[in-house]
Amino acid sequence: MSSAKEDGTAVAARQLGSMSLGEPVRKDNNDATEPTAKNGTPTKLCSACGKKSDALQKCRACKCVWYCDKDCQNRHWKEHKKECKRIMKELDKRGGKLDLGNEVDLGTLPVLPPQEECPICMRALPLNTPLQNYASCCGKTFCAGCNFQHEFQARKVNAERAQMQQPPVPRTCAFCRAPFSKADEELVAQRRKRVKYNDPCAMHNLALDHGFGRHGLPVDQAKCIDLLRQSAGLDFPPAQYQLGAFHYTGDMGLEQSEEEAIKCWEKAAEGGDVHALHNLGCIEHDNGDNVAAMHHWRLSASEGFRFSMGRLIECFEKGLLHHGELAETIQAMYYARAELKSEDRDKYIEHLKMRGEYDEGFDV
Repeated sequence: MSSAKEDGTAVAARQLGSMSLGEPVRKDNNDATEPTAKNGTPTKLCSACGKKSDALQKCRACKCVWYCDKDCQNRHWKEHKKECKRIMKELDKRGGKLDLGNEVDLGTLPVLPPQEECPICMRALPLNTPLQNYASCCGKTFCAGCNFQHEFQARKVNAERAQMQQPPVPRTCAFCRAPFSKADEELVAQRRKRVKYNDPCAMHNLALDHGFGRHGLPVDQAKCIDLLRQSAGLDFPPAQYQLGAFHYTGDMGLEQSEEEAIKCWEKAAEGGDVHALHNLGCIEHDNGDNVAAMHHWRLSASEGFRFSMGRLIECFEKGLLHHGELAETIQAMYYARAELKSEDRDKYIEHLKMRGEYDEGFDV
């Protein structure tokens, strides 16, 4: 299952200084992992800067990703090193042989529905909910980085107003600029109002408020499940995923049922929920169907979900996954993760680390 403990167990091999790039990728290269379009248009992107070119250089260590030059490779090393070291170690064991000949062809990597975007910065929302903010006033979900930047600017303005002995400006929503609700009663009232408007995200959040007794509400497991089912009925993937999690563990008064959990996670996966896709892969693997497991993990990894990439590398180490399909997925993962990053999000993460509130599980 998806958890912060599942870190991929990256194995130390060589340091960056001992790595080197391979030969430039040519249009006439027949390597199956280095295709170009029929019209000659380059199909590979630099994993560091995203530049498209027909003369990229392949990482000689893992033979999975391409870079413009050594500078791009060095800049991307922090992101790439966990996967690179594990793949490089396996290739060393094989004497450099990419495939063993008994791998199953999984086919072209499918495309998932687009991930929801932050309405402020227009980048894909972080995969982990602690890095998101839901505003009960307007019903918008935006990234915590944008919210952090909004609050930083507000504090800056109030510091200046304090020097001029002026009253502070009240906190406002980062999206609609409505006054920020401080009292639990007001926050709950806003969410209940949005529930009446059939806002599935409000239903989901209010459900968890009831389930865990948040914001002054008494614990009410029945109300929690009822609201989650309403939200799931409106095709809200996070609610479908959460229902599946409660079925799987038998929490919130539900009878433990893997079958019901799978049904919920399949619905969430149809909506592109990467946590559901990953968990479905884990269940298929535990049931002995490695091919189905890899199909699920390839999808979630291609959306930036690093835990799934760790499981795919395990499959490669066992000779179950073609190197070319691993390379295709790892490139997609890096492109997706690049869309999940921004300067404001990085600043917020640094803020959490300074306060001792950052969990490594946030970097899924």
